[in-house]
Amino acid sequence: MSKTNDSNEALAGTVSILQAFTSAGMFAAKDVQPDTIELPDGTKAEFFVRALPDTEFRQLWSTADRAKLIAATICDESGKRVLTEKQAGELKPKVAASLQAIVLKHAGFGSDADALREEAGNG
Repeated sequence: MSKTNDSNEALAGTVSILQAFTSAGMFAAKDVQPDTIELPDGTKAEFFVRALPDTEFRQLWSTADRAKLIAATICDESGKRVLTEKQAGELKPKVAASLQAIVLKHAGFGSDADALREEAGNG
């Protein structure tokens, strides 16, 4: 067998990096994901989180403005923002911190993100 044939046979079982990244879920999801937050009275409020692509996430993260990050990602089922930046900035610090943790989880950071990936079958 020639080197060309050996090379072609080896490549036949491989996929492109783009195919591999797509199959592994390495691109920001186009759809929104549900999540909940516990309110002070113990009830849970459901909302949705829009995953940000890296460029948008880094831009928002670099501002160190938690309100901008929350406003850009917390949404309704159709992906429409539910809070303006001003409203997100007026949240109590503990609520804002909880929402930030949820945003980071959906962005893939922390142990909660690991559990979310496993739940989705991408562990």
